[in-house]
Amino acid sequence: MVKGVALSARGLVLRYRRTGDVLRGADLDLRAGEVVAFVGLNGAGKSTLLRALAGLLAPAEGTVLLDGRPLAARSRAECARAIAFVPQALAALPPATVRRFVLGGRYAHLDFWRTPRAADHAAVERALHAADILGLRDRPLAELSGGELQRAMFARALAQEAGVLLCDEPVAALDLPHQLGILDLLAGLAGEGCTVAFSTHDLNLAAQYADRVVVLHGGAIRAQGPPGEALDAGVVREVWGARVCVDRTADGRVRITPARSVSW
Repeated sequence: MVKGVALSARGLVLRYRRTGDVLRGADLDLRAGEVVAFVGLNGAGKSTLLRALAGLLAPAEGTVLLDGRPLAARSRAECARAIAFVPQALAALPPATVRRFVLGGRYAHLDFWRTPRAADHAAVERALHAADILGLRDRPLAELSGGELQRAMFARALAQEAGVLLCDEPVAALDLPHQLGILDLLAGLAGEGCTVAFSTHDLNLAAQYADRVVVLHGGAIRAQGPPGEALDAGVVREVWGARVCVDRTADGRVRITPARSVSW
C-alpha cells in the first residue's frame, strides 16, 4: 500500500431519519502509521462512523477531511484510491468468483475503457495471499463460508492499495488463527505508513493491537487515547457495566475479563 494520509472529522453529526442522531459533535483524527480501534456497545455508532469516514454516508453536520481537504469535494474514484473500506457483510452476493470479486477492488485504478493490466492482477494475487484465500480464488462467492467471505472482502480492500484502510468488525466471523493473522496484517500495514482503523466488540483485541482506542457511548466519543487510558476501569464500568473486571497483564497491557458477579 502507498503511504497513509490523514483522515479527520470535525464537528461530525451523524443522523438517520427514523432513529435520529447516532453521533453528535465528534472530532477525530486518524494518523498515518497508527492503528485505531473503535469500541462501544451495539448501536453506539461504530459502523456509522466508519461509513462516514469512508465517504459512504453524508454527515448531517460537520465535515470529513482527507489530507486536509473535504472528502465531499473529491470524486468517488479519488476517494477509492485513498480509502478502502471493509464492511461487515454484503447486501447481496454478486455471481462472481473470489478472484473476480477481489479484482473489483482495482476499479479506481482503471480507466473506463482499459482492461486490467499485469500490475492489477499482481495486486489481486498479493491481496489473496495476504488474506489467506489464494486457494479459493476460483471458488464462487456463494460457496464460501462466512469466515471465507469475510476474508474475501478484506482481500478486495487490500487490492485497492489505498493509504487508509477502514474495517468494520473485520475479524468477527473468523477463527482465532485468522483473527490474529488479519490483525497482524493491519499492524504491519500501519508500520508501513498506512492509516488503519477497525471496529470490534473484543476489548482485549483492541487493547492488544490498537495504538489508540476510541470509545463511543451515548451518541458521543466518550474517551479516546492509548488503550491504558481509554479503557481504564472507570470508562469500562460506565460503558459496559459492572460485570467485567479490568486489570493489567505483567507487561502492562489492559486486560478485560467478564465476571458473573463483581463488587466494585
